[in-house]
Amino acid sequence: MKNPFAYGRVVEGDDYCPRPKLEKLLAGMLSSGQNVVLYGERRVGKTSLAVRAARKRRTVYVDFLACNDAGEVTERIVKAAMKAANHAGLLDTALKAFASLRPKVTIDPDTGAIGATLDTGGSKMTIDSIEEALEKLGELHKKKSIVVILDEFQDVLRIKESKRALARMRSVIQFQGNLPYVFSGSARDKMEMIFSDPDSLFFKSAITLEVAAHSGASFRKFLTRKFAVTKRAIGEGLFEAIEDMGVTVTGDVQQLCWAMWFASEPGETIDVVSIEGALDTIFQIERSKYEDAVLNISATQLKVLGALAVHGGKGIYSSDFKLSSGVTVVGSITKAVQRLEDLRIIYRQRDEYRFANPFFGVWMRTRFA
Repeated sequence: MKNPFAYGRVVEGDDYCPRPKLEKLLAGMLSSGQNVVLYGERRVGKTSLAVRAARKRRTVYVDFLACNDAGEVTERIVKAAMKAANHAGLLDTALKAFASLRPKVTIDPDTGAIGATLDTGGSKMTIDSIEEALEKLGELHKKKSIVVILDEFQDVLRIKESKRALARMRSVIQFQGNLPYVFSGSARDKMEMIFSDPDSLFFKSAITLEVAAHSGASFRKFLTRKFAVTKRAIGEGLFEAIEDMGVTVTGDVQQLCWAMWFASEPGETIDVVSIEGALDTIFQIERSKYEDAVLNISATQLKVLGALAVHGGKGIYSSDFKLSSGVTVVGSITKAVQRLEDLRIIYRQRDEYRFANPFFGVWMRTRFA
């Protein structure tokens, strides 16, 4: 029997938990050519929402996560365009449109999937190449209506001369008529720097929609139905216990449900006791990642991380936090937190620091509590 829960990827069909009002609003914006910014925590379902809203049009999905230079940004745009064009039967058209960037089609020998690389001849790509790649998306749009989703868009800030890169991107996008872009990001402060700072060239260039985590009766009903179709019942207080653990983001809740289902049998009731077994399953799968993360940070960063796991991410300069961590110098705490953010171990949500992976946080509590 197949596990009914999906996480860690874009979900569609029965795996997708509907957001009717938000879907309708976003679909209407995209159909009118409106550019949209999607804010939301990581794994909250932003990409799945965008793909769902754009399902009547061909989607060019580009993931900018951890992009380090202009060449990488350009190559990811071209690869995404080739993939979308191939699905639409327009691969030859796309190859001609992007010819100046010298794309080279690749075929995965195991899956047969079409990919692409750029034959740069050893030369280093510049910010000009990003501008050119976006212009070619406009040409592709004239052949087949598309929606462009730029995921983890805030990571453009990682590349050298990011301000100039954003300026060149904006100069192209603002003149592409009814080609809609979805700028999705999980680092709210950086996304706001790009789209809400009056000094940014992207200021007020797109309508902002905030995507919150699924919660309440509709989400619980969705999860309960998933368990029910595989002959498992839900015990009293289960969802409240999950929330009390701090597991509230949509993808994380689904991962925990996946693990609870995995550790159960048809006819059983999934209850609060089931959580412990599910966590053991997740820890078995992810322990090596957790251990690597701990080994690759400094002693001070580990102390601060342990205190975050035990006491939470509010009031990191309080006396209690300093006492718990054993780090008493404010500057040392600040540097440690910044480094942990850079490593994507934690992230800041308004006035609170949270673990990017809440199960890592639970695992850390077992070590430092």
